[in-house]
Amino acid sequence: MKRVTGFPTRPDMVQQLLNVGFDYYNLPSSDGSHYWSDNVAYEFTLAEIDRIEDTTNELHSMCLDFAADEIKKGDYENYRFTELQKQLIETSWRNQDPYLYGRFDFGYDGDNLKMFEYNADTPTSLLEAAVVQWQWLEQIEGLKHRDQFNWIHEELIKHFQFLKQQSGKTDFHLSAMQDAGREDWGNVDYLADVAYNAGWNIHQLAVEDIGYNSETKKFVDLNDQPIEMLFKLYPLEWLSHAEFARHITVAQTLFIEPAWKMLLSNKALLAKLWARYPNHPNLLPAYFTPFELPKDLSMWVKKPLLGREGANVFYYEKNNGVEFAAKGSEHSTFYGNSGYVYQQKFELPSFDGMYPIIGSWVVGDVACGMGLREDFTAVTGNDSHFIPHYFVP
Repeated sequence: MKRVTGFPTRPDMVQQLLNVGFDYYNLPSSDGSHYWSDNVAYEFTLAEIDRIEDTTNELHSMCLDFAADEIKKGDYENYRFTELQKQLIETSWRNQDPYLYGRFDFGYDGDNLKMFEYNADTPTSLLEAAVVQWQWLEQIEGLKHRDQFNWIHEELIKHFQFLKQQSGKTDFHLSAMQDAGREDWGNVDYLADVAYNAGWNIHQLAVEDIGYNSETKKFVDLNDQPIEMLFKLYPLEWLSHAEFARHITVAQTLFIEPAWKMLLSNKALLAKLWARYPNHPNLLPAYFTPFELPKDLSMWVKKPLLGREGANVFYYEKNNGVEFAAKGSEHSTFYGNSGYVYQQKFELPSFDGMYPIIGSWVVGDVACGMGLREDFTAVTGNDSHFIPHYFVP
């Protein structure tokens, strides 16, 4: 893996980005730069790509096996689930409710490939990974004989077709919070377009506009149309605390992602997987308390069980008991109150002062592509940059 600079800016770059719905390309970073640039990319070898793909498939399979055993045992210690959340998890698993996607975040230093977390519920940067970086690869001079680990779009269409055939339903609702911003709604718009091309009737609405008809016992949209399938770019831990959450078990609406994904999107997964697969080459040691940490390791990362965009991340130095917030980490009372896990700190490589993290995508049960984000610090925050990639066949 290496960071390559000096690619030319396409003369019509802005129009090309807008043509695919990427209207948040110019979200500002803390240094005044934009979320997207044509000028930088990461280069990989084919062997590295094969390794990332194989590791993603293996970890996804491990996570599914873990979820099955966790639900079978009813072992929800350390998750801080409510009784309703436990019920929703078990019901959705028992009903084999379908799922769409997830994104593993990896640290990679050229030798070690380590799982940082699994964004199994509300991963974003999907449009960028599936469409925008592929468009870039096709249009940038000098890359005609390069390839990309990316058939995300094709796999999404195939999976939406599978969902339609499996469910026998025709209408698909997609939602996010009303004020979620351009990035979230850009991802929702993209998925709506994919679902439409897979044969679904599409409806979009804000999460706040989801209603419940007590007579028909169905969730409904603003036109009082029943919501049969609902993709929500809205965390399950929030949704399950909403006023209408108690109706989910009887409303017969299929939620994408299903409630059992709460087992995988919670960072308790990191400690649970390490206990289940100790010394796995792609896992970092992780525990629920600092007292469990091995004595020969001194630097750890303290992560909230629930958290996004690097919020509430702390470095923990065991030798002298000093705890300090990771540079660039934002703080949220909600996430801070969710509990923490302690994970061994992995030294991300620095390329020109930038720290890349690999987001490897799973659609259905298939690893099918990746995207990279880089930041000025080792904690990837909400002002990071998305960077395209390619590999040398």
